[in-house]
Amino acid sequence: MGEADEIIAALASGEVDRVAARMTPRLRERLPALTLQRSSRDLAQRYGQPAGILEERLQREGALLWYSGLIVHERPGPRGRVVQTPVLYQFALTPTRQLERLLVREHWFIDELTAPAQAYVPVTRLHVPAQGEWTVAQGGPTRELNAHHGSTSQRFAYDLVLMVDGRFRRRGTKDNDGYHAYGQLLRAPAAGEVIRVVDGVPDNEPGVRGEAGGNGLVIDHGFGEVSSLWHARPGSLRVKVGDHVEAGQVVAEVGNSGRSTGAHIHLHLSHPHAGGEGDAELALPAPFVDVTVDAQARDRVLPIKGQRIESRARLGD
Repeated sequence: MGEADEIIAALASGEVDRVAARMTPRLRERLPALTLQRSSRDLAQRYGQPAGILEERLQREGALLWYSGLIVHERPGPRGRVVQTPVLYQFALTPTRQLERLLVREHWFIDELTAPAQAYVPVTRLHVPAQGEWTVAQGGPTRELNAHHGSTSQRFAYDLVLMVDGRFRRRGTKDNDGYHAYGQLLRAPAAGEVIRVVDGVPDNEPGVRGEAGGNGLVIDHGFGEVSSLWHARPGSLRVKVGDHVEAGQVVAEVGNSGRSTGAHIHLHLSHPHAGGEGDAELALPAPFVDVTVDAQARDRVLPIKGQRIESRARLGD
């Protein structure tokens, strides 16, 4: 956290040489000194100076240590008022403590969000929650692309299936074991604390839809953002409430429990306290990071129905 304070102070004060000196050659190439200087100047002009910390967290993604911090900036406003803006500082350090990635942008006071929150960009760096190439069976910004579109809490959810030779299950099989996804390792999409676990719900017979999410878990990633993973195989949950998980950690196995007719992964991101106590969760867009989409590398993307996605990050065990 001390290093984070130094980097944030240098960016806010315009002393960008201190930041540039920490950059890897790759980041220097992507973010030249003049661009960094101009961005630092724009940051101060638009939002003023840092005045306090809303929240900050560290998480590991493979060899990189990621810092995410929401810092409140203040600047003079009209009629003597002070304008406050939350600014996200997010960067990755290598094992030798060099800067490998760097992002600074305006954020939201999340409790002020209302549905639909399609313009929201989450703090959480979500990874594909399984290894290998998965196909988006449901996902996207319209009802035609996404069966979850009408849900307040799951508007931006994904259903992911594992396809082999264009099929999601082996020929001549009618049970759950015949689905290519069934029993695959389900992984935490990002670091956080497990706040809910459900296990012991039987798998459905293929083609017969159950109720609710079935087996699964909810992870609190901080910053008012939680992810939910459902339809896991009964008896496969490897975590309990209160556990801390890292991105890519195995948490369960893919199954066919709950409101599901065939083995697949359900993932959605939401804000759990939207609108006050007792109200429904507010669905949040859930872009994946460090991913390939139809074999094209993307740093951050919201994939849609029919696209094939695979994590580029080396995470987990």
